[in-house]
Amino acid sequence: MAKNDAILLDGIVDEKMKAEFRDRGEAFELLAFEQILKSFDLTQEEVDAGWVDGRNDGGIDGFFTFLNGILVRNIESQIWPRKGAAIDIWIISCKHKDSFKQETFNTIIPTIEELLDFGKDPSEFEGKYSNELIAARQIAAQVYQRTASSLPSIHFHVGYACRGDISDLEENVRARGNQIERLINDYFSGAKVDVEYFGASELIELHRKNRVILELTYSELLTSGQDAYVLLVPMDAYANFIRDENNNLRRYLFDSNVRDFLGQSRVNQDISNTLQNPEGPNFWWLNNGVTILATQAVQLGRTQRGSALQLHDVQIVNGLQTTQSIHNHYGDSHRLMAEESKRQVLVKVIVSDDVDVRDSIIQATNNQNTVELAALNATDKIQRDIEMILERHGWYYERRKNYYKNIGKPADRFITPLYLATAFTAIVHRAPHISGWLKSRFMRNESSYAAIFSDQVPIELWPKIAEIMRATEVAMQAPLSRIVARPIRMQGVWRGAVAICALGKIHGSFDLPPAKLMVTDTSKISKDLIAEILQNISGGSSANAQTLTRDGRRLDDICKRFGEEEGIENWQSIGKWSIPYASQSVRLKPKKAAAPLPSSPESKITAPMSKEFLDAIDALLPQQPWPPGIQEMLVQALSSDRKTVRAGIDKLIEDGRRYNQHHGVVVDKDGTIVALDELRANRNFRIGEKYSAA
Repeated sequence: MAKNDAILLDGIVDEKMKAEFRDRGEAFELLAFEQILKSFDLTQEEVDAGWVDGRNDGGIDGFFTFLNGILVRNIESQIWPRKGAAIDIWIISCKHKDSFKQETFNTIIPTIEELLDFGKDPSEFEGKYSNELIAARQIAAQVYQRTASSLPSIHFHVGYACRGDISDLEENVRARGNQIERLINDYFSGAKVDVEYFGASELIELHRKNRVILELTYSELLTSGQDAYVLLVPMDAYANFIRDENNNLRRYLFDSNVRDFLGQSRVNQDISNTLQNPEGPNFWWLNNGVTILATQAVQLGRTQRGSALQLHDVQIVNGLQTTQSIHNHYGDSHRLMAEESKRQVLVKVIVSDDVDVRDSIIQATNNQNTVELAALNATDKIQRDIEMILERHGWYYERRKNYYKNIGKPADRFITPLYLATAFTAIVHRAPHISGWLKSRFMRNESSYAAIFSDQVPIELWPKIAEIMRATEVAMQAPLSRIVARPIRMQGVWRGAVAICALGKIHGSFDLPPAKLMVTDTSKISKDLIAEILQNISGGSSANAQTLTRDGRRLDDICKRFGEEEGIENWQSIGKWSIPYASQSVRLKPKKAAAPLPSSPESKITAPMSKEFLDAIDALLPQQPWPPGIQEMLVQALSSDRKTVRAGIDKLIEDGRRYNQHHGVVVDKDGTIVALDELRANRNFRIGEKYSAA
């Protein structure tokens, strides 16, 4: 949503204003130049050279000429290619406005019409232009003239940047853009011309892309072609590739990874043991290797260190555990002895700048290992947006497991996606009966995930929700320990209910739209207020959290009773929302390699069911409560029969991997109700009570 992106963009501009002592307009222009021209890897001095904004700028803020990808600044010292010249001319207009306006193009059209007539001398210009703009124009004209004999390719880019939303681009603006394209084509018939629009969303996306160009030295190129390379990389070369000049791990290489280093897990301990045994088998024989994404790969041939690939916009999307283990082992440079070049790591390099292709690769490579399915959403745009806005308010969003832990951020400021989702469910959807039992499996389902993590939510609401929930938790600790024997367990289940009751008391109403929530004074969530709420809704019980929800007492019912007794308006709205697990949103894709199945519906299962088949069923089943017709969906997805699928589900329940379910009522092995399908289950049933078929 462009409005949310505009808020994020303003935050970046504010930081640039403070850091570089610039006014808002300058900071926005500089940010736009840096992001739009990021692929050219310009220095600040080079950006300044093409920055022509000021009096008599003809509506143009930036005018940059590139020859074979290099910014041309001085004609006299320029080395001219004999052939194969490629010219890129960027003309950029930046407006710190909320939308794209026609008058911006109205201003620059006569300027472009005059300046791009390279047959004109500046003394013949009818308009009045600044010396900086004329100098930039002269560079473009002379580059074109000096390379004319080699028949250069020329590409004009007219960029328009503002805080607006491209989806709202009005037809009159687009028509003026088309007019600019025709105008330039009239002057340069063989040129390519693009009028490009950069709104808040585009600038934020560009800002997220690290311009990383690194050389990867390899000993053997096993295969290449179709924009992919498989390499054997010496251990010392890979260790140098992943570290900066201060021997620190380049953590930005893992921004597209769904999790961070998992510490001394069994797998990581095995990697460490292999590294510590130089006499053992070659490392790549025992390790699956690393997958790298890049937007460009250039074979450099022989270098001082050996054959190398130059990789652009590097992201390591699989193999983080291997990479971190190698960095830990070779943390001290003296360990990189010459004989280490004999040991190698397998590296797969995939080259693509297509966003959809890159996202598919990220998900596929991470699906091959044991990764919580919810974590595969870590690279979603909404998750990155939330991380950015939370960090601006001093919170660290663990969309990638262990990332902030590994870089030493304070644990009391961590916020996980599940924590934020439970807070949102309780506070915004007013559904404490769901938030108290929400599990990360809800992120598997598109409908339930989108119902919480939506780009329609004002971006600044997320840090306020985190602040409210954390304030509630802190205030709960002391009074909770006096009420129940197991306060930690109750806190997780009840914090959403307590938070919504506290907000009701503070605002006098449960009608809490985002605008009202965002002005909540969290200092009012005091220990006294929370103690009063806890005493009321628990009835002073000394039982544990599960007992408190028995006897038909759901958390939403308890909150409604509290609201009614306290005279809080709109208490009837609590508990009306249900998390959407619509059956049409459950997408079951057939497995290519399912376990062997009986040949007909009449076949009987006479042998234990294979682990592969059970895993296939488990992976396809959505979170409970299951929608109607789930068995038929599995039958089709697995090309199986109903009896076999039923037996597989029964086995998963027997093994404790799934719960029993009766007409929308989900029951654990002790007979306690743990979830309900409110559309199908008998309304007399309550989560936490014992299930009775009668």
